[in-house]
Amino acid sequence: MAKVIGEGTIVQLEKDKPKSKCRKWQLRVPVGLDPRTGKYRTRTRRVNDMTYTQAKKALRDFIEEIEGDRVWKRTGTTFEECAADFMERRDLSGEFSQNTQLRYRRCFKAVSRHIGKADVALITPEMIEGMYAAMRQGDTLSGKPSSGAYLNQINKTLDLMFRDLVEREVIMCNPIDKVATPKVDTKEKRALTPARMRQLVDQLEVETSCDIGYFLAITMGLRRGEICALSWRDIDFDNKVLTVNHNFDAFRNLKEAKTHAGMRNLPLPEFVCDALLRRKKAQQEYFLTRNYLHRGLKKGWSEQTEDTPVVLDFYAQRAHPDTFGKWWERDRKLLGLDGWCLHELRHSYLSMLAQQGVHPKVMQELAGHASATITMDIYTHVNMDQKREAADVMEDAFQSIGAEEEFMAKHAEDAPKGRPYKVRHVRPSRRTRAPEQAPVQTEERFVPDSYQQPDRPKFQVITTAPDLRVSEAI
Repeated sequence: MAKVIGEGTIVQLEKDKPKSKCRKWQLRVPVGLDPRTGKYRTRTRRVNDMTYTQAKKALRDFIEEIEGDRVWKRTGTTFEECAADFMERRDLSGEFSQNTQLRYRRCFKAVSRHIGKADVALITPEMIEGMYAAMRQGDTLSGKPSSGAYLNQINKTLDLMFRDLVEREVIMCNPIDKVATPKVDTKEKRALTPARMRQLVDQLEVETSCDIGYFLAITMGLRRGEICALSWRDIDFDNKVLTVNHNFDAFRNLKEAKTHAGMRNLPLPEFVCDALLRRKKAQQEYFLTRNYLHRGLKKGWSEQTEDTPVVLDFYAQRAHPDTFGKWWERDRKLLGLDGWCLHELRHSYLSMLAQQGVHPKVMQELAGHASATITMDIYTHVNMDQKREAADVMEDAFQSIGAEEEFMAKHAEDAPKGRPYKVRHVRPSRRTRAPEQAPVQTEERFVPDSYQQPDRPKFQVITTAPDLRVSEAI
């Protein structure tokens, strides 16, 4: 729905006639700047057999038709200007991390491609929905179709900015309220089987920076930022405890964990402790070799201390999280995990804990989650073998119930008086069920004793009378 700017104009089409004799007119209505090109747009309509007075009335009707009888507050401020002001005020507040600010800036840049020049007060839900449709078709900065998860993130960012504009009375209403929220279409993460996890651990060379990082992800469930933030100070080899209290972000900031739940002490299994000791020794030998090659140069000199990172890059500095992710993309095919993302190693770790019967609260503490619901709903996976085991448990349970009721039915006469008993129809087990008998034949034939199946009585439900009454077999 377009918004009219101004009152419109009437253009005389019959130039050779005076205005009072002209009966053909063109109605022109400006509808503001194009949100993408920044140029003014105009809607036109041609009318015939009308006087100038009738054309003026037709112009008013044309304007009402375009606007749909809705009046918006006009500010004259474009979306780009509002987004820049919004980000500037958030920067000055200092309440938001650099990662969050960077994500918002990227969202506003993608949106400005479509509606950056539009008056913020004239942005309608139809314009935003049209933008989402275009981005799904590949009309983006990168030229690739946008996913539902990315559009969902943009929708949340726009909602935050428009709500701020409504509170400051820049616009009257939030157009996002009438836009259907894009659905998140992120693929569900997978989990390795315990046997495949063991095989992966055997493949890793823990003396190297990249492999010790993969090793900590699969055996301790650490996040990528936590692995890059890990220093030797955080590992207590005497008590076999690993402390997680820092995170290394994309801006190379070594900062405390975002939540209190993220700070945790993790017990080290014996084989993990041995692997870390091997990594520490290999790192010492690497520093000796590096120092020998750079002898006399202060720039290349390295020394292992308590603050030295466990995972180093090529320059013997703390590895960047993006660099660590690229290592995994490079090595995963050689490890037989082509297409698997690094975070799925953490999913595999927590899924194996669930399979081993670890209590959800313990899993929550080990994972560093604020709630056990997140741990169980998102980070645990069930495979088909576990589902079959559950089905077998259910089958065994029904068989045990049937055997107990059969025993009670056989010994009903010896049961104490005055207690009501219920006996249900007992269905024979599939494992012991006799094959269907062939139709009865008139002549006799030999049947081995091994094929003889004892007759199993079938019972009806007993009424809850004060004395025990068992129905006859039918």
